[in-house]
Amino acid sequence: MQEYVDIGWVSRPRGLRGQVWVTPYSDDPERLLQLREFRIRAAEGWRTLRLEEGRLLGNRLSLLFEGVHSRTLAEALCARALQMPRRDLPPLAEDEVFLVDLIGLEARLTDGRVVGRVEEVLELPAGPMLEIHARGLEALVPFQRRFVPRLDVQAGWLELEVPDGLLPEEMLAPPTGEAEG
Repeated sequence: MQEYVDIGWVSRPRGLRGQVWVTPYSDDPERLLQLREFRIRAAEGWRTLRLEEGRLLGNRLSLLFEGVHSRTLAEALCARALQMPRRDLPPLAEDEVFLVDLIGLEARLTDGRVVGRVEEVLELPAGPMLEIHARGLEALVPFQRRFVPRLDVQAGWLELEVPDGLLPEEMLAPPTGEAEG
């Protein structure tokens, strides 16, 4: 598992004092305001940011980091994922996962057939989508309980229950050279 977890997207500056707008990847964004240290990938590598002040405004966070006190400095942080150490995150409920932990899981159907591997989790307005790759093909599956009824991050798999047509037929067929049984 990754040591750091994406917790939001720095979208744009807010005002002239160095604040930035952050779209949180959390269903409880206020708990992110209790944290003090974050990191972001800058041009020169990873940069640690310490929170000076922050507020939840609507469904976004307005954050001000130590040493970032101008719009110009804030602009350098934009269009990047904000991360924090996994150890500093509050514990997850039993039925929760960090989206980053889904990457690399084997995707199998309810009948046990392996159809691919989760290569990416896309954060879209309608909700997270799993990008599944196999045999040069890719498919997007909504990360919702009705499509992903079971998963085991520790064992490295998730189960898909998808309607006909959601996955390409070629993804469902046995790999070339394997006998159908």
